[in-house]
Amino acid sequence: MPGPVNRITPRLGAQDFQTYQIAAPVSSHWRPASCEEYGCSMGEFGWKMQLDLSTELGQKQARYIKHESGRRYTHAVLPSGLVELTFPSGQDCFTEHRVRMDREEKYIVRGGDFRGNPLRVKPRVHTKPEFWIEDFQENQDAINRVIGKG
Repeated sequence: MPGPVNRITPRLGAQDFQTYQIAAPVSSHWRPASCEEYGCSMGEFGWKMQLDLSTELGQKQARYIKHESGRRYTHAVLPSGLVELTFPSGQDCFTEHRVRMDREEKYIVRGGDFRGNPLRVKPRVHTKPEFWIEDFQENQDAINRVIGKG
């Protein structure tokens, strides 16, 4: 997971900004996928995992794997006392993979910036990328005119 973003604090308030965004939301642009569709190496080559059956979590994991997962595996008790499960290739791992659907991105202009939208400006969603680009160019031209005035 990436670290925090370092930003220079703007001189103007959030209300003086617009945010231009191209979005592909998970809810509408992605779908669940098998390991094979995703290209997951664990599904292709198999994988191992270790469980600590002395913990509540390890016991829950073991119960799920044995009774609900439908996965094939072999097990061995390690000298450490952990149980190692070996899952052969050709079956899905436990990661919930997602793949992108063939849908057009959403081209959005929001009021405000990373600090928020204090004026509660309703987002505009452009129907075509060209309209979003034109909106962005007009906004940049307006900023340049203000800068040019000094």
